[in-house]
Amino acid sequence: MGGAGLAVGRTLQIRVSAWTFDPAEVEKRWPRLVALGFSPPTLLHQERGVLELTDNLVDRHDIGVLPKDAQTALAEPIKRLGAARERLTAALAEWNARAANTATDDIEEALDDAEQEARKLKSVPGLD
Repeated sequence: MGGAGLAVGRTLQIRVSAWTFDPAEVEKRWPRLVALGFSPPTLLHQERGVLELTDNLVDRHDIGVLPKDAQTALAEPIKRLGAARERLTAALAEWNARAANTATDDIEEALDDAEQEARKLKSVPGLD
């Protein structure tokens, strides 16, 4: 066995992972969150999937760089988002598909709730 979620064979490896099938769907479903999560400053070009959006929003909230009104309004859904992301990481490492699926549902639900809150904001940099 190799690292978390990775069985090392001689030639063939098995990885348990989650990824966004269609990143364009992320921008359609959560446009305000995408603007908040991927707005400058961005250090590197990165994929714009669900997990990248999740990680960016949680990180930006934790270090306090979201706009002040977003920082406050999105605090609760972003807290749930971070917890669900941690559960997903743990479930993938344990090869627990059922728990991983539940965590992905929780991530999408938290993003939906955060998007609803973000729609109430007066403005979102990069979008308005």
